[in-house]
Amino acid sequence: MKRLLQLSLLALLFVACEKEIQIELPDVPIELVIEGIVDINRPPLVILTRTQGYFDPIDENTINGLFVNGASVTLDNGSQTHDLIEICTSSIPDSVLAAISGTVGISAEDLQAFNYCVYTSLDPASFGEAGKTYQLNVQAEGKTLTAETKIPEPVYFDSIWYELGTNQDSLGFVWVDMKDPDTIGNSYRWFAQRINHYTYGPQVGEMKDKQMIAPLGSIFDDKFFNGQKFEFAYNRGELGNNENQDDEGPEERFFKNGDTVVVQFVSIDRPNFFYFRSLEDQIATNGSPFASPGNLESNINGGYGVFSGYGSAYDTVVCTP
Repeated sequence: MKRLLQLSLLALLFVACEKEIQIELPDVPIELVIEGIVDINRPPLVILTRTQGYFDPIDENTINGLFVNGASVTLDNGSQTHDLIEICTSSIPDSVLAAISGTVGISAEDLQAFNYCVYTSLDPASFGEAGKTYQLNVQAEGKTLTAETKIPEPVYFDSIWYELGTNQDSLGFVWVDMKDPDTIGNSYRWFAQRINHYTYGPQVGEMKDKQMIAPLGSIFDDKFFNGQKFEFAYNRGELGNNENQDDEGPEERFFKNGDTVVVQFVSIDRPNFFYFRSLEDQIATNGSPFASPGNLESNINGGYGVFSGYGSAYDTVVCTP
């Protein structure tokens, strides 16, 4: 008993000697960030923002203040240079808002809640074309940012179908059958969107997915199946703010009997592959005490971010067992 008391007093002594450590983090210069997409038969979209401190607060004013306005943004497709105009969500109709939502992966509701600004062109000659290389030039706040990307030829599925998961009676995955072109280095990204509507719960009558969603692990290349015909399946991706009872719990990451799913299968160039692979690596290890922090692989010169050429192919499947 005496020894136990001594150990307890010793423990209290160490606790009492704890000292709060204050770490002064150095100021980091603000840099510009590009998120740009040029997709087949779609207008180019470029979002230009500033970096933010890791511990800085995030609220509506902060987000609106990140956008860089009044920049000079040009897009060269090899035969013509287009000046992109700035459009903010506070001043555009809902139909255009929906189109932007599907391209940038941000729900229309979030776009309406904040004043998102993009640089784009409505000239059909600026829309993406497979096989073309695009040069992006941005002049803003005394800085010059450049980037280059290519839209690869899209790869189409031979077939697409739905299968129930193991020991599942109403939940499953979307499967596809495809032939990879016989050139090493083909890279892909997978998106899917449920376009049917909720039949119960607080979101009854609403479309299940407001946008295309890339599940974790959406990025892959043909290192192990170059030139081969093969089958593969994907689970359902999800947005962090979707808490409907039709999406969480045992149904999380599954598609469900009765869902109508549109799949966007994107061919991308190698710099984009490395960027999205490093992005998913960071997402997968977020919060792990054993993970090493690292910078994302960027194809932006003079700043951060990514400029993506999407060779998109689309298909649709109705989930029936």
